[in-house]
Amino acid sequence: MSATANSTYVAPVLPTDGRLGHLTQEQTVKLQQFWVRLYDIFDGKTPFDQTAPSSFKGQARDEEGGDGTPAPAKTGWFGRSKATSESAVAPAPRFTGAELHKTFWKLTMMDHPDLIVLKFIRARKWVLDDALKMFLNALKWRIVERLDELVELSDVELDAKYPKFIEQMRIGKGYLRGADPLGRPMSVVNTRLHHKADQPAETIHRFTLYTMECGRTVLPVGSETVIVIFDLSNFGLDNMDWGFVRLFVQCFESYYPETLGVCVVHRAPFVFWGLWKLIQPLLDPVVASKFVFTRNNAELHKVVPRERLPIIHYEGLDDWKYEYVPAVAGENDCMKDTAKKEELLAERHGIEARFDALTRAWIKNIDGKNNAERDEIAKEFREQYTRLSPYVRAASLYKRWGVAVNGEVNWTYNVKSQ
Repeated sequence: MSATANSTYVAPVLPTDGRLGHLTQEQTVKLQQFWVRLYDIFDGKTPFDQTAPSSFKGQARDEEGGDGTPAPAKTGWFGRSKATSESAVAPAPRFTGAELHKTFWKLTMMDHPDLIVLKFIRARKWVLDDALKMFLNALKWRIVERLDELVELSDVELDAKYPKFIEQMRIGKGYLRGADPLGRPMSVVNTRLHHKADQPAETIHRFTLYTMECGRTVLPVGSETVIVIFDLSNFGLDNMDWGFVRLFVQCFESYYPETLGVCVVHRAPFVFWGLWKLIQPLLDPVVASKFVFTRNNAELHKVVPRERLPIIHYEGLDDWKYEYVPAVAGENDCMKDTAKKEELLAERHGIEARFDALTRAWIKNIDGKNNAERDEIAKEFREQYTRLSPYVRAASLYKRWGVAVNGEVNWTYNVKSQ
């Protein structure tokens, strides 16, 4: 539903430069050159740093001073504890090109592969050496963080492994709900519900990454970015968690680049602004530019139309209230059908091989011309992943809500007339 006539919502104009379907010849040349370098890594032709960067290797997740502020004297903001001796750190994993190639295809899921790599190229301003390093680090990070388990394990299994995992969803601490008129999914973080001591730090870490991965499943075709709403209503220092802040910044700067559309900081109290002075200098300028501050609901309605916001708390028009729907018996039975799973995986790998072959042929002549046949094969990924998904992904809350089903994104709004 579009915004009503008396809406105060101001629709942004999304950039198209450097996006899939809008590349110049020069940008297409850069894309081809990136694929050349990437395949040389995947094929083992070009040496590369096979170790995990210190920014996530043995990363400390509980580094704060007694007053809740970061402890820079002992730790790097985005690294492991500097006081930790190398002998106390587990041996660094080493990665092969073939392993990263496999991880790349898992990352792609239902997207056009060019869409994925272009995010990293744009994030590094078309400097290919920098973009390649960033992309390889992101692939390594996905392996180290074991992101596969976050989509393969059920809510119950994740809760057994990470205590109070389901509790985060039950109380509505963070969730995805709706999209703006441009199709950008909205992630709501209710900071007042978070108290660091209420659950292990690892649980919050995993839950955050779980939500990030779920967010990818509710991105409709044509949308690349999300809106994050940090609701700071009744926020106090006891709600502050520097570990979460570090992870949030890292994810959108390094591992999910060009994915944050807008970060709305809503109803920030006076105490927050002292913390913001510590956070802002640490942000990449591009990420920092995405932050918008709304003092009240009227200002929020300019960023997100009232039709897409709940009546409760946000004075929207959508008669909706958050509710966690628990898992139901048999919802993941498809994952037990190993024969069908292997059949669909073989089909998927066949599509990947065809795309790889066409891309290798395309980059033999760096001419800046698009290859329509590659685009046609890329369309097969979404359709095929829709059939594969029930066999490799456990059902999520969003599937139970009826939002992410059969490859479609179906948000519904029960809009009340004004």
